[in-house]
Amino acid sequence: MKTRLLQSFVCLAALLGALPHCAASDYAQRKAAASLHCESINPSEYETGLAFNPDGYRSFYVQSECFQNAAIQFRDASMCDRVRRRFSLLSSSWGVSTAQCRKLVAQGIATDRAEIEAERRSYLPGPPRLLSFRIERNGNGRDFDILPEFAPGYSHGYTLSFEIIGARKDPILLHSDGYYLDQNPILRIFVRQSEIRARFPELQLNHPYQVRATVTLSIGNGGMSGYWSDEFLEKEFPARARSQTLIKEITF
Repeated sequence: MKTRLLQSFVCLAALLGALPHCAASDYAQRKAAASLHCESINPSEYETGLAFNPDGYRSFYVQSECFQNAAIQFRDASMCDRVRRRFSLLSSSWGVSTAQCRKLVAQGIATDRAEIEAERRSYLPGPPRLLSFRIERNGNGRDFDILPEFAPGYSHGYTLSFEIIGARKDPILLHSDGYYLDQNPILRIFVRQSEIRARFPELQLNHPYQVRATVTLSIGNGGMSGYWSDEFLEKEFPARARSQTLIKEITF
């Protein structure tokens, strides 16, 4: 699988219907920044007579080229509405146009779907299974180690999240990060007590809490050749289809 299928921190549960809290991707922020950059370009600025450019790209408005590149990168055909073709008698200009922009966006989306589908075919026949986990006091006597146990499965990047549930209305995050799980995954995850108390000051030692663990296949939001939105990823390969959740009572 291509390396642009990067780590994601979307963590929806599958088996128990739980929905742990997760940070959103930066797709919207990146797209907004790209749009602002294009807006800052003078709409009348243009390049022409670019004889060494490919056919169709030898004359164009600079702002339109910017919006077209952004539309392709963020797979957003609506941005193509901002693309104006600059007609030129001596230099071909069809490459930067609304029609060409929409065509290239559609091609990018088709490529994304093929990559995500390849991940689905690799993952679903044999995902790693979270068999159990325990949390024990670290050797320093103050902090904690989380020790998950897995049955081997598809070797890939995954997000592991651990949360205290039931102590408050919302889950309390203990730890969330990306890990590569191979055919023999052995993990010992260090968690500082001070970090837990920063989020949960009322933590009581030697007291049982319900802890929810979630393991989610990391798909990501694409890369420099094209980002996809959370909504697109959720439609193509829902997080529920690539997640597993286990809840245990743990005494800290």
